[in-house]
Amino acid sequence: MKNHVKVDGKLLQTNKKWSHLKNSQKAWIFEITKEEHAAYIKTYGKLPMKQSKQIVVDKVYDRIKEREIWIPYGEAAVNVGKYIDRENRKSPLFHPAKEAADPGA
Repeated sequence: MKNHVKVDGKLLQTNKKWSHLKNSQKAWIFEITKEEHAAYIKTYGKLPMKQSKQIVVDKVYDRIKEREIWIPYGEAAVNVGKYIDRENRKSPLFHPAKEAADPGA
């Protein structure tokens, strides 16, 4: 049992991967990621990019810990970060409205 530790009477797998999570857990994580992404945009009026994306990832990871879903921070950060990038690309802030065509041209 070299890849397990006992924490608070629970046996935790230390080398757990994202693929080991249940689909319902992944869906819940993506749902809260979407909520935190929207909250960030509402608060700051811009998309979470680079360093600010880390703020959203940290908030999502805190909620994952509250729900007692155990996944290493690095695994969660990679997959949540990819989902944030996907949400950014969907956002109208990512693709600003195109300039109106010149009427004289």
